Amino acid sequence: MNSPLRVSGTPMVGVILAVVALTLFLGGRVLAETPTPIPAYKLYGLDFGPYMDGQDPNKGSQVGEAQIRARMEIVVPYTEWIRTFGCGMGLEKAGQVAHELGLQAAIGAWLGRDSTANDEEIARLIAVGQAGGADMLIVGSEVLLRGDLTQSQLIGYINQVRQAVPGVPVATADVHSELIAHPLVVAAGDVVLANFYPYWEGIDVQHAIAALHSQYEQVRAVASGKEVIVSETGWPSDANEIDNAIPSPENASFYFLNFVSWARAEGVAYLYFEAFDETWKAQYEGHQGAHWGVWDKDGNLKPGMQDVFDEVTIPDNWSGSTVGAMVEFPETADTETAISEPATVDRARLAGLAVAALAVLSAVAWYVRRRLT
Repeated sequence: MNSPLRVSGTPMVGVILAVVALTLFLGGRVLAETPTPIPAYKLYGLDFGPYMDGQDPNKGSQVGEAQIRARMEIVVPYTEWIRTFGCGMGLEKAGQVAHELGLQAAIGAWLGRDSTANDEEIARLIAVGQAGGADMLIVGSEVLLRGDLTQSQLIGYINQVRQAVPGVPVATADVHSELIAHPLVVAAGDVVLANFYPYWEGIDVQHAIAALHSQYEQVRAVASGKEVIVSETGWPSDANEIDNAIPSPENASFYFLNFVSWARAEGVAYLYFEAFDETWKAQYEGHQGAHWGVWDKDGNLKPGMQDVFDEVTIPDNWSGSTVGAMVEFPETADTETAISEPATVDRARLAGLAVAALAVLSAVAWYVRRRLT
């Protein structure tokens, strides 16, 4: 004789548990498959390096197109532009991949003191530009700061690229003080690409954007009407203190929010430094070199960074009578909780699954009652 709590030889409790397990499994699938929501605000641009642990471009690490695409896909919903710092060892594919993903690309040529290597890099940059793989071409990064090239050498490379790739904006990128000191370099570019790092200057995070604003205005004063784009700025989430500049996750996210608030209010285009933490940089820049990312090295958005994408902004604390005023850190929801749940739950689908499960259980209960009567 069959037990009343068996259905075709299967214990009734097992059937119920199986239905519940199926519901939970499908619910988990809904959570896993729900796409990351589109941010309310997209960045103008991000400085982008695809390198992961164990890779170092200074040691010849090649980066495959698949890795570039995988890293770029993480930031696609959050930015309009990406900028690279080189176009060799696989990076020559970055512009093509960016365009395929709907991004605009500022492609850079890394220049140093080796003239042969420079000529090869410039040739690659020109090839990328002529193939339509760039919306802006950046000839060198901080070469004046490092003293790698003279002003005339740098201008020569800028003119070479412009002549070879007409119609695409060409410029170099350097720290604001070097651009001010080299007006002919400013004049040679189609736009002005200036780097600002209050952290390296030892300025505390509360006054950092006021300092940046002042420095930006100084660059704009010598730009002869050309657009001044912030080509790099950021704050490390972990590093050594420099005078009053203290690195921490809280300060990194606050600087990010304060800077983007400034850029939006002032109508300034920018390329924020940088997309991901890159561990290889620590051996060249110190501990802070590995901690500049908006995302960590594994591609996880860092605590507090979501506020920018949620369109949270800070009122003017950088100009006029507001300069020098202490800034209140914005009160937000539990950031760590929010970041650990990047996907939005589709409540309608979950509700449907729950109703379906209840229907199955009701049918089973009806069957049991029929067996008992």
